[in-house]
Amino acid sequence: MSSAFGMVMVQAMYYGIAIALTLFFCGAFQRGFFITYFKVRTSFGKYVMVKVRSPLRDYFKKGWVEEGFLVYEVKRSWREKDIIRLNIPPNSKVFYKCLSVQWVDVDDEKHAICQTDYSTVTGYDAIKNNNLHQRALMRPSITNGYEKIMLFLLAILILAVIIDCFIGWGVYKQMVMLKSQIPGIIQSMRGTVVGVGGI
Repeated sequence: MSSAFGMVMVQAMYYGIAIALTLFFCGAFQRGFFITYFKVRTSFGKYVMVKVRSPLRDYFKKGWVEEGFLVYEVKRSWREKDIIRLNIPPNSKVFYKCLSVQWVDVDDEKHAICQTDYSTVTGYDAIKNNNLHQRALMRPSITNGYEKIMLFLLAILILAVIIDCFIGWGVYKQMVMLKSQIPGIIQSMRGTVVGVGGI
């Protein structure tokens, strides 16, 4: 009983190590995105996802809104954390929804919040444009008389080449058969000549 329990525990430990390494590599390769997103997703609206745009690379932080300010923490060293407070302009579109959480973009150089303006420039009917595009692609090709004549002559030329190949192949087979019969014909002709000379 104890050996079976020990085997189960060892197997569970192996699975736990595999899961932990997978999560660690996901966090390392995604530059902290996975763990930060998990914290924001499980907060049920308490936190927002802060995407900090820096000149070298973008990184992600967990932030929250407090009295008209966006607040998030930035780790300056192993033990020190700086709290960044950025003013949210009133009546501004700074938040957007992605992956079921609220996002906000922050410029690290200017220490300011980036606005997201989703206003459209002009009306555009994508379905109508796609239908017109499909009709243009599927329309029948219109060929003039010169192209029809050239295609007809090309078809005749290809047909003549095919017929010539068949005729050549037939002649070649006949020549091969005749070549195999030539010694017998010559021998029979010699016999005939000898018989006529003996008479």
